[in-house]
Amino acid sequence: MIAKKNKSGFQQFGRIVPGLQIPEFKCGLKWRGADLQTMRNMIVGPAASLGPDFERVNFDLGAGKSLAAAYHPSSRSGILPLIVIIHGMAGDEQSPNVVSSAAYFGACGYPVLRLNLRGAGPSAKTSVGPYHGGLTEDLEKVIDQISTRDYGAGIVLYGISLGGNMMLKYLGERGSDAPVRAAVAVSAPLNLKAVQLRIMAPRNRMYHNYLLLGMKNYIRQTKEHHDQGLLDKAQAAKSLFEFDDHVTAPANGMAGAEEYYRLHSAKGFVDHIGVPTLLIHARNDPWIPVADFEEREWHVDGAVSLLITDDGGHVGFHARDHKIPWQERVAVQYLGHVL
Repeated sequence: MIAKKNKSGFQQFGRIVPGLQIPEFKCGLKWRGADLQTMRNMIVGPAASLGPDFERVNFDLGAGKSLAAAYHPSSRSGILPLIVIIHGMAGDEQSPNVVSSAAYFGACGYPVLRLNLRGAGPSAKTSVGPYHGGLTEDLEKVIDQISTRDYGAGIVLYGISLGGNMMLKYLGERGSDAPVRAAVAVSAPLNLKAVQLRIMAPRNRMYHNYLLLGMKNYIRQTKEHHDQGLLDKAQAAKSLFEFDDHVTAPANGMAGAEEYYRLHSAKGFVDHIGVPTLLIHARNDPWIPVADFEEREWHVDGAVSLLITDDGGHVGFHARDHKIPWQERVAVQYLGHVL
């Protein structure tokens, strides 16, 4: 592992971007610790909010199915690229972390697209869910269709949690041919099996139950697309592993959860990424083991840069000196520098 230590509240690994000024991270005292950092946006809502105006757009998946998204244009769409935000497990366009990042990116002048994956949010009525963390065929179709529309000066991807795994897998599959200018992943898993084991640990029971309930809700919203046997298995699942094993995997043509985790973990794809990509992770993330990042070689001649903070939780990074989450400010600094 190649690392650069500093006194700014984070460590850098992999590709060091010359001249990039990353704001210092000082954890907010009120929200210190893994769980408070993780839950802050759920407790009090995002620091920034979106206006009521957006354009509802759809992306064709074939066979009469589509994904729905919320598009927020910008007066600078001819100058700045479109930022596509990919939500995490049991999320959608209304997830607090999605709203927070969309509001900040829009305030910085970027056009933004809040994508709903299969079975999520408005996509529940237009697609067959549930999606999974490696369903890059859908993401590829969305990106290819965006390229034909006048949404911005190119495309940037912003993947949150499980959406980050999908994004990294897609970028690795496409390599330097990806029609994307840059990408940022926040609290993205590299090893889906390791995350499954961590989230099912006793200390994470609250998170586990919340996510399991969300995934069951996906199925309820798309029940007309599934046979009764799958619906019964979804509601009977007592763990996320059971849900993935009995629902997610078979609904997506896989033998079971172990095959899903083995084939679709981002760890097998990140070395093949060919566009500038930034990963942001917290050492105390309660969902995703930091060992997956620290035990990996990150090469300075690759396309991937990694920042690891001591605190920040899972998609938290709430600082004491700024109301906007640190990872969103870092993303804007990174994009402004590498584009």
